[in-house]
Amino acid sequence: MNSPLVSVVIPFTRYESEFHEALSSVFSQESENFEVVLVDNHSTPNSRMIAESWRIRYPDYIRIVREEIKGAVSARNRGILESRGEFIALLDSDDRMKPDRLKVQLEEIRKDDDIVLVGSWYDEISPDGKFTLRTDTKPAIPRWWTILFGADPVVRGNPFYEPQTSTFFFRSSVARKVGMFDRRFDPFWLEDTDFVFRMSQAGKIKIVPRSLVEYRTHPQSDSLRRIFDFGLIRKHDLFFSILRDKYYREENKKSRKAFAKLQSRWMRETGAKLLAMRKGEELGKFLISKALSRNPLDFQSLEAFVRIRLPRRFYPRAFGIRSSVDFPLPPEVDREWVDSLFSLDKKKPSVS
Repeated sequence: MNSPLVSVVIPFTRYESEFHEALSSVFSQESENFEVVLVDNHSTPNSRMIAESWRIRYPDYIRIVREEIKGAVSARNRGILESRGEFIALLDSDDRMKPDRLKVQLEEIRKDDDIVLVGSWYDEISPDGKFTLRTDTKPAIPRWWTILFGADPVVRGNPFYEPQTSTFFFRSSVARKVGMFDRRFDPFWLEDTDFVFRMSQAGKIKIVPRSLVEYRTHPQSDSLRRIFDFGLIRKHDLFFSILRDKYYREENKKSRKAFAKLQSRWMRETGAKLLAMRKGEELGKFLISKALSRNPLDFQSLEAFVRIRLPRRFYPRAFGIRSSVDFPLPPEVDREWVDSLFSLDKKKPSVS
């Protein structure tokens, strides 16, 4: 296909049976004017065999490219750069499209030249893909956006919704103009939030009020690993520094107040994670105390501060985790490292 209208970008690494299902869902689309760019990002031999078998089956539709830098950010950027379509649809290799996804999102984005990205509702399916656990999950307005911008009546009238990554459908030209995904977020965590936020500054974000994608949930053990991944803490700090550098105004009382609230919230949430981790108790207490000092009127921080002075069973629970988890602290994580999180000093880079 010489000039596809839509490029479907699918990075792949280790998923195998799920990868088959993802590709099957693409070739079950009602729309036919598309290409598929498969991005090999340090994949397993079996995953490469699957990709090649589909390429042989659909040689006019599928191209396989390789990205040497390991990470979702680099892989998606490679896919964007290799795409020939005017529009790009992302799909993770373990998720599935519904048959009318491309058709519906294409119709939506063509309604208005100012629309730069279209998301949608989605269904949550079991890890084995056999059961639907929840239907019509709607994108939410992230709490950080409400804290920083929700007081502005103009901005509040056009809220920022954060769609699930496999529902992203956007203009290739605009994605390239805003710099695509920020490589600082490699390998993953918050790269999608940062990307959509920058796209929202270039145009309109629309959410189709229908489920167009099936998002595969993760086993409980994998979910725990994700919750307590220190990479997520680092990326929160990076995203905070990006917001700080662009929007924080020390001379503006409203700006100081809003950023203090965001500092407090992310310090408290990070402190709760540290409390649950092996050897993280004292650092967690320190960060929760610091959270309260940044926003003394926040009830959740006050409650957490009171709880850390009681026996351990009363400590704040990170995302419903009721006991310690067996995740060690990285060797560089000490009092100084924790104290540098979510800094408002623009001269100070984010924690690496």
